Amino acid sequence: MKLLACVAYFLVAGGPCNAFSTTSVGSAQIRYADLKDWLLSGTDDSFISPKLDIRPSTRGGLATGGYGAFAGEDIDEGEILLKIPVAKCVTLQDALEDLECGPSFANLLKKAGPGSDTVVIAGYLAKEYLLLKEFDRRISEGATADDDSEMRRLANIKFAAYLRTLPWGRGVNAQEHVLFWKDEDVDALLEGSLAYKDATETRATVKMATKVLNAIISPVIRKARAEEEPESKDEGFRFPWQQEPEPESSDEEILEGLEDAVRGAFVIMLSRSFAETVGENTQEDRLEPLLDMLQHSNAPNTECLVKGDGGSIVEVRASKVITSGDELFNRYKSEEDENMPYHKFFTRFGFVPGVVEPVADLIAARSTIFFPQRAEI
Repeated sequence: MKLLACVAYFLVAGGPCNAFSTTSVGSAQIRYADLKDWLLSGTDDSFISPKLDIRPSTRGGLATGGYGAFAGEDIDEGEILLKIPVAKCVTLQDALEDLECGPSFANLLKKAGPGSDTVVIAGYLAKEYLLLKEFDRRISEGATADDDSEMRRLANIKFAAYLRTLPWGRGVNAQEHVLFWKDEDVDALLEGSLAYKDATETRATVKMATKVLNAIISPVIRKARAEEEPESKDEGFRFPWQQEPEPESSDEEILEGLEDAVRGAFVIMLSRSFAETVGENTQEDRLEPLLDMLQHSNAPNTECLVKGDGGSIVEVRASKVITSGDELFNRYKSEEDENMPYHKFFTRFGFVPGVVEPVADLIAARSTIFFPQRAEI
């Protein structure tokens, strides 16, 4: 129990965050203001109610605290709060149409089959995030956005304003997730629990995906960083009409920063993506900026409607009267869903509904949420 308590303390205290993990209210407000400006730019289909504010959430998380959406004024039932066009959402199509990695992503999707959408979108997110970090590094060293063609490309990353608001590291916007834990912490805290199998399988999937995505993404990032490509194995003679082989997973050295980027991208997809119905029997995983700022409640005060051809616009309305100062809530999954018990909520979203104390404390105390209890005879 002492070991569990020590590990729990470490998990609650948290670890170092990445370059975008600043917790100051001022810098966060700037990022969210930039996100709003970007959402409204270049389209007449976007709408953000002037009554909607972004500020620290009333819902607990790690000690850093998270952000949520609030009513800045009284809101009537049925009032439109947000309209988000699919052009401002991160979708599988964005990955497949990517000029640098799109063909390789498409090949991966074809080979891996159903269920690989998340891997492909996560790979796309990780690549764009690493390019954004390279842009910031160059700017910090005195470069400008117009220095050369590479800087002009880096200055025009489509989802840059959105990427800067996402939880790429543990504790950013109070994000907790088993993917951010160390292997030894997963074993010490979760072994024997209902969450252990889900946690270890998800972590194994991400490790394998990182190897696969390394072959696809690393050449693009190395070029942006002006790094030399590692020596590749001699593939022998090939006739001119023979195509270059598609990159595959290998034991080659993983690109610096890629493991953290892919891990963060998977956390983002698992905790923030929405499965929207875009046809009679078709669902599409999307990241929907700003809507994902709404915290979860099993009794939400908003409702989301997918409208337009192919689900081209997501519309968010107030499902009841909301008083000025109240936080806006969405329902991620029904808490009565038999396929989503509380321990699965934790391994998917990184929290347990309705619980304000740190999850690590619940685990260390062997809460029945995570550990089945034997009936007394």
